[in-house]
Amino acid sequence: MSGLHKRAMARLGLVLILVATALPQRQACAAEPVKLRVSTISTIDSAPLEAAKAQGYFAAEGLEIDTTPMVGGAAGLPALAAGQVQIASSNLVSIILGAQQGLDFAIVAAGDATRDAPPDLAGLIIGKDSNIKTAKDLEGKKIGVNTRNNIIWLYARAWVAKEGGDPNKVVYREVPFPQMVDGVANGQVDAAFVVEPFLSFGLKSGAVKLLAWPYSAVQARIPISMFATSKAYATAHPDAIERFVRAYNHGVDWVDANMGTDAWFELIAGYTHLSIDKVKDLSPPLFPKTIDPAQVARVSELMQANGILDRAFDPATVLYTSVLTPPK
Repeated sequence: MSGLHKRAMARLGLVLILVATALPQRQACAAEPVKLRVSTISTIDSAPLEAAKAQGYFAAEGLEIDTTPMVGGAAGLPALAAGQVQIASSNLVSIILGAQQGLDFAIVAAGDATRDAPPDLAGLIIGKDSNIKTAKDLEGKKIGVNTRNNIIWLYARAWVAKEGGDPNKVVYREVPFPQMVDGVANGQVDAAFVVEPFLSFGLKSGAVKLLAWPYSAVQARIPISMFATSKAYATAHPDAIERFVRAYNHGVDWVDANMGTDAWFELIAGYTHLSIDKVKDLSPPLFPKTIDPAQVARVSELMQANGILDRAFDPATVLYTSVLTPPK
């Protein structure tokens, strides 16, 4: 072997050693998970997120999800605006309100939606011995809603108006979802617009009865809950958002494939802290991967009619590309 050849082989060997030394370091960097703080709500709305966590879909995308439970969707948005969380589970009404006030919210994952007909994921309940029969009967009475100026509050008002009552003559009292059934049964409120799984639990207990399905009565396939980030975060970290949505949508696939099975009941019971027997009675919503801008426009029209928007709203303001065309 010539001296030139020996020197070339030596240089090649050195290069291979350097590559072999650097490779584990690069792999270690690639394996470092991106941490996302996510505000959540412990209702059935969160099923795909919880499924994605349990099935390892977020981990497979290199994400570490740190969840913070909130009492309602409106509560998570101040944390998002302040940068305390990167993604917030919220409702469409609260997100539109924030966007209209200049906050740079962007909806990145679709959450859940109502079906075409009842049973819905929320119902208006009254006491078992109540003589309330119509929307008109609720004038001068108290309806429990989890927070004011959110989607529960809006559709409670919209239903009262549609059915011939005056929503401005109804008192809307804030009551956390887990306390609504007891609040109605004990007379603290005369009615409550309560979500699953607390709705089914309350009806089965016999302490309350169903008065109406406000969602279906007013509008079919309403986009209810969803996950939002700030536009600033989405612009700075588009890859993290894409990975979050892809993992979340795998959670949607798992939910659709397993709904009604033992695995589904165990998942819901695990994060809602309800017994499996109670979970088996609930009525699940739809879990779409996209959001129809026309449905968002309809919600914003109701918001204007009920005095919480002062002008028309463009759905494109809040809909991120991932809820129009989901990432592969």
